[in-house]
Amino acid sequence: MYISDFKYHKPVSLEEASKILEHSYNAVPLAGGTDLLVEVKKGLRKFNDLVSLSGIPGLKNIEEDSQNIYIGACLTHNGLVYSELIKNKIPALSGAASKIGSEQIRNTGTVGGNLCTGASCADTAPILLAYDSQVELASHKGKRIIPLRKFIISHHKTDIKKNEIMTRIIVPKLQKSSGASFVKFGLREASSISVASVAVKIEFVSGVCNNVNIVIGACAPTPVISENANYFTLGKTIDELTNNALLIESVVSAASNDTIPIDDIRGSAAYRRQLVKVLTKQALALAIERTKIVN
Repeated sequence: MYISDFKYHKPVSLEEASKILEHSYNAVPLAGGTDLLVEVKKGLRKFNDLVSLSGIPGLKNIEEDSQNIYIGACLTHNGLVYSELIKNKIPALSGAASKIGSEQIRNTGTVGGNLCTGASCADTAPILLAYDSQVELASHKGKRIIPLRKFIISHHKTDIKKNEIMTRIIVPKLQKSSGASFVKFGLREASSISVASVAVKIEFVSGVCNNVNIVIGACAPTPVISENANYFTLGKTIDELTNNALLIESVVSAASNDTIPIDDIRGSAAYRRQLVKVLTKQALALAIERTKIVN
């Protein structure tokens, strides 16, 4: 199938890119293009203007301050995988990125693209939600920063405006006695789309859980923050969350019950609910184990 005609733009600034997006009847930003160009080639989406972000400086940078890590939205997945800063400070994100697609996809696809696509099975979204991340959106009219949990509205629907470009993802640094993890299940080892995934970030003070985020991916129109699973986890000790089988079953059952999975070619809704139980147990145990690592 031939790609429909469009104009290709390569602006050199955010302001220029934003103005093209605003004034075009039907334009879209282009980062890695691993999803977008496939859909265009298949005739699923058509655009008058494709606005490349590759000529805009700074969109692949990784920076940090005392509180946060700032990830350029055009950083590739392998940029996350191999960055020493990401591996050392937010290893669960590096691990999640390593499970996306193939080596070729990870060399091209971007973290911002993964989020802006708004797919329910996006692998970076659950762990970034678990970290309480925010996203920075910019246009020629200014910038705004919003929580990621408010940015993803529904499947393939986000809060990005017509003239906006995602520029950075802001990830709070973990506190001491904190740990995070991401686990997924696909139908094969490589190049797999998640059938279900779970991300956990947990924090302890004097051995008692005082902060937790359990997020389920690929089992609802958006990643689900399991408030009920969080409720059963808060206030519990490391020993209880490691050795109390009844408590652990309450946590994983709550996570499973908070999902609204569908039946599709990768698995039934009932299969996904059972998967969420298994993955939540694994992710919780791994996050707790990582709290023992000195930050």
